[in-house]
Amino acid sequence: MPTNSRGSSFRLRPLSFLIMAILLLPFGAPGANAATPAPSGLKSPAQTSTSVFLSWNAVSGAPRYRVQYSAKVDFSDSTYNRYTTTSTEMRGLKSNTTYYFRVRVISADGTTNLSPYSASITAKTKAALVIAAVVNPLTVASYNVKCANCFAGAANELTWAGRRAAVVANIKAQMPDVMGVQEASQGWLKDDSRPGGVSQFEDLQERLQAAGANYQLANNKRNNCVKDTTPTACVYADKGASQGTKLFYNASKVSLVSQGSLALPVIRATDNPRYLAWGIFTQKSTNKKFFVGDTHLEPGGGTDLQDLRKRQTQAITAEVKKRNPSNFPVLLTGDLNSHKWTAPTNAPYDVLTAAGYIDPLGNTYASDLPSGTATAEKTVGANYDSFNAFNRLANARNSWGNGTYLDYIFTSKMRVVEWRTVVNVDSSGNFIGTIPSDHNMVKATVQLP
Repeated sequence: MPTNSRGSSFRLRPLSFLIMAILLLPFGAPGANAATPAPSGLKSPAQTSTSVFLSWNAVSGAPRYRVQYSAKVDFSDSTYNRYTTTSTEMRGLKSNTTYYFRVRVISADGTTNLSPYSASITAKTKAALVIAAVVNPLTVASYNVKCANCFAGAANELTWAGRRAAVVANIKAQMPDVMGVQEASQGWLKDDSRPGGVSQFEDLQERLQAAGANYQLANNKRNNCVKDTTPTACVYADKGASQGTKLFYNASKVSLVSQGSLALPVIRATDNPRYLAWGIFTQKSTNKKFFVGDTHLEPGGGTDLQDLRKRQTQAITAEVKKRNPSNFPVLLTGDLNSHKWTAPTNAPYDVLTAAGYIDPLGNTYASDLPSGTATAEKTVGANYDSFNAFNRLANARNSWGNGTYLDYIFTSKMRVVEWRTVVNVDSSGNFIGTIPSDHNMVKATVQLP
């Protein structure tokens, strides 16, 4: 007869036998439901130096999955991620390292394990690439300078007259070879009394040249009118004008081959038009030609505007294909007014990547960790948001990954040596001096193929 630790006897009651029998049933893991099988077919179809792609077969009725992974075979020091899909990219991994993965079904709220874990698999990240010296680099930037007539009086916001010197200094410090600018308005500046007026983009060009920066405009027309200097009594004529969406180029480094613009779709005919400004340039150091497009999509929330931005981006990709029949390397800059947290999706980003264009940051939807498909070999300031709202403390979503971006530079397939989000901040992350604009300049250094 069984005895306890003191040697006295006791009897197992029938209920005790039942409880023990239940506890000894082969559920496979604590809390798992034997009626739900473990996911099958877990595999890793691709790996990069910082990520591993995974996929597995769906389990009927599964509300959610949990992937467990570790660099140790016993799964100690594990990381756990939840998914409603049956594929994912595990990011932020160490290069040249073997990882162990397994997946199980869990409840929708993630509190209950509904199945055992699958059989584990291993996948090894690739070795980090050895970065070669860049030859004949080309630099391209995107910069929303905020229109002169859009002054809102926000804290730390100055008028165009008060901040344009900071904009010029910012550009001159970076000296991009080509720069897509947004909101450099075609409207006349109120503080300049010259006959015929001076537009914001003309004012910016004049001040850059006065500072010793040899910047030219790919198109210097204000309006698509027979008399392009004013919209008054406009008789339409395509002059390639694109309002405040302009391409500036450093004539010391590149030369202009051809240029034009496209008016993008609108919801109502009376809406303020949005444009693609495009140009084909030659890099003087290599004699290679390349295509640059610049745009500023419609702002605002709601389904109608999200759909409009999608249609505007589709019009852009079609126009680039039309205007670039020689298939020169492409760089697309602009303020897309959509980001990785825009619900339900970052539509312009999706359209551009589906068309084959590459985001050097790999700043994909709902993740701060860069995708393994990121092409930027080095990043500087990528953790800062591209929109700063004139906050003295520069918006940094994190200290280690990608910030939130309204402003982009997409490329066709080419080497991206560096990405830089241009912020002049002190050790506490506060902007130093005049904040030039409510957007930060973003800049990419590439090598043309």
